[in-house]
Amino acid sequence: MTRRWPLLLSLLPLLLGLAVYGQFWRGWAADFETTLGRWFPGSGAQVSGFPYRLEAELAGVSLAHQGGTQLALAVQKLRLNRGPWRPELTVLQGQEVALAAAAAGLSAKVSAASATASLKLVNDANGLQRLGRLSIILPGARGTLAPGGSTAFRAETLELHAREMFGAQSLAEPASPRLPQRGQFVVGATGFAAGQGAPISLAADLIVRGGGRLDDYRRWADGGGSLDLVMTGSDATGEIFKLDASVVPLGASTRLAGTIATVCPLTVQAAMNGTAPPAEQRLRAPITLALETSLPLTGVAALTGLPADLATRARRGQLPACPRLR
Repeated sequence: MTRRWPLLLSLLPLLLGLAVYGQFWRGWAADFETTLGRWFPGSGAQVSGFPYRLEAELAGVSLAHQGGTQLALAVQKLRLNRGPWRPELTVLQGQEVALAAAAAGLSAKVSAASATASLKLVNDANGLQRLGRLSIILPGARGTLAPGGSTAFRAETLELHAREMFGAQSLAEPASPRLPQRGQFVVGATGFAAGQGAPISLAADLIVRGGGRLDDYRRWADGGGSLDLVMTGSDATGEIFKLDASVVPLGASTRLAGTIATVCPLTVQAAMNGTAPPAEQRLRAPITLALETSLPLTGVAALTGLPADLATRARRGQLPACPRLR
């Protein structure tokens, strides 16, 4: 027995350290459970994962927000993870996930058998909690877009990223009449196909401008809020189109105005108007078309600028024909 005392004495600091750490971990776990109670009322989430992580599993998650912007989330099984020292970052893994959003006559729904996401919350200079980043990855996504009618789409991989932008307006443009940037929404998709369209890659970057924080859709829309949209579509051969536009909410509809640079102008025109696409070879040099339309579409999109000599312009005959976009 006397020989064991030195060993026990040497282990005592370790045991004390584990006991102290256990108390800290329990406190972090209690904070996480409180947070989950706010996010998912009535879930009764229990946190496990000692000692390396904080983890909770939920079943049958269903959340909805009604208002000027309507949002809905449904997840059959949801796992949430945090590092004990990283309360600002939460990693989520879901099974049988469905998302839906609607505003100003536009709506989108997407579902996937599985999804991964990360949520980062940060505090600004005033101590207010803001959305630092929300990233969602949905492999094998399926859904519908409804900017006028309902168009089904699929994607090999769909990525959605959002963040809140805060701070002073850019000092480079102190007299700019445009409202400051308040948020950013980024979409990336591979193998994206709308309706009967061919799979392409999509990349969209949307900047939200407004007079204040993006916590009330009606206040943002009535206060002169707008969106700056840049979206490109490409396939293995190269870029098919690039849309650069401004989007303004107008009551129950949305006004979109901008330009489209494309090597497949007739194909793009057919996709926007919902007509059968013509057989078209890619132009050697892209042309720029002007676009102005209301969403949801109530008629033919106002796409102008097709040159009179389009039929005689140089084409890339050695490349595949323009893909069907819708």
